[in-house]
Amino acid sequence: MGFDSALPESLASGAARLGVCAQDEARLRRAFVQHYAGIWRFLRRLGVASDRVDDAAQHAFLVALEAIPRILPGCERAFLYSTAVRIAHGERRRPQREVGTVDFDGPSPLPSPDELTDQKRAREMLDRLLEHIELDARAVFVLFEIEGFTVPEIADLLKIPLGTAASRLRRSREQFQALVVACSPPSSRQP
Repeated sequence: MGFDSALPESLASGAARLGVCAQDEARLRRAFVQHYAGIWRFLRRLGVASDRVDDAAQHAFLVALEAIPRILPGCERAFLYSTAVRIAHGERRRPQREVGTVDFDGPSPLPSPDELTDQKRAREMLDRLLEHIELDARAVFVLFEIEGFTVPEIADLLKIPLGTAASRLRRSREQFQALVVACSPPSSRQP
């Protein structure tokens, strides 16, 4: 998930090709710097395969590039996350290739290899648990619990009624809790 603050070449050349004005290109650059990591994590948590998540994240920004003149200033984040939901739905419909991949995170500033291993195991466990939650409920869960959106923001972003967002959050929390209990060793479960 490496990136720098420069707009990727495909986005910069696309902006020039589409004739995007300098002000809109600057908005897209800011959105990229502020939201790329969050969009990447969100897509990964929605079940996009690790070997596809970089492309999926860039796809969200390519969609934003084409729509940037129509995106209201200040609404870039909501547009990107709602686009990411649609991309994740599309990725789940793609035929899965059986290609072995090795996740390599590269050098890390963390002091201990044991800590890195524990963190990786925790992320993998989270991903496995999230896979068992229905995608619509999972999107609400990840947006609320991991990305820090409010329920009204989620409802607006996903274009669903507020009550539906709240219901999906409640349902996904219940499913997540049940999954955690089911995966816990019997000695750590409460009677």
